Amino acid sequence: MYSHPKLAAALLVCCSAVLQACAEDVVPAAPAAPAAPERRRVGGFSTPESVLHDEERDVYLVSNIVGSPVDKDDNGFISRVSPDGEVLDLKWIDGASEGVTLSAPKGMAIAGGKLYVADIDAIRVFDAGDGAPIASIEVSGASLLNDIAALPDGALVVSDTGVTVVDGAITPTGTDALVAIDPGGQISRLVADPALPHPNGVARADGEIWVAYLGAARVDARGTSGEQRRELSLPAGSLDGIVRLDDGRLLVSSWDASAIFEVDPRGEGAPRVSTLAADLPSPADLGWDRSRGRLLVPLFNDDEVVLLDI
Repeated sequence: MYSHPKLAAALLVCCSAVLQACAEDVVPAAPAAPAAPERRRVGGFSTPESVLHDEERDVYLVSNIVGSPVDKDDNGFISRVSPDGEVLDLKWIDGASEGVTLSAPKGMAIAGGKLYVADIDAIRVFDAGDGAPIASIEVSGASLLNDIAALPDGALVVSDTGVTVVDGAITPTGTDALVAIDPGGQISRLVADPALPHPNGVARADGEIWVAYLGAARVDARGTSGEQRRELSLPAGSLDGIVRLDDGRLLVSSWDASAIFEVDPRGEGAPRVSTLAADLPSPADLGWDRSRGRLLVPLFNDDEVVLLDI
């Protein structure tokens, strides 16, 4: 018989390992599944529609509609919440206060020390430090101003979802648009087309404006002049909030799926789409805490905000 000392030793070690595994009934472990994002719930709100991280003051701002998203009832308010989940001031900016007009606040943005808030057919402007009212920018012909993205030069891009509510039903108005407001307050429409499927969430990055649609299972990338550059399909529609991460990924909320989708449009071919978090009913306009890697999800119908550490 042919014999080789090194081969014999290797076989002995291998056989011993197999016998030990069998004796101990050891089964090789499967790779661990990615951990679900840690979530914390903060309650006490009233129809929360949007969350914004004020990075300078390290506080979360929550817009509260308080009932109908289209009624000019002047009862909306903005809350301040600490990153630990403590409600610091439930009605920091209150439409019921003298000198403040705020009916159904939705998307928010901070630029040049000012807080801009979409409110049906106007943008309300407040001091980002103390919440004092500064001005209102009326957007003639708008039906439902919804989300706001601030551009590097201080200009704003605002979505007009082009709907109203009649007898409890969402009804198209044909005003679907992306509205631009320059730093001097001049208003123009980058895109105005009744065929748009009700633009909702907007986010900007790297010379592009990303748009999520209430009436379609897709997101678009557009140039800052409004021209369409890319169109990405998602598994479900009734999209609301959208944030763009520093590495190029997108996080998008879907009412139809009660979920947050993660979309990676980088590389060739179709984008990679996965579900980042499920079981989140009525997820509205998302916020992003860059310093903590935390997604801020208002649950419109549950009067809660969920903090997702991803």
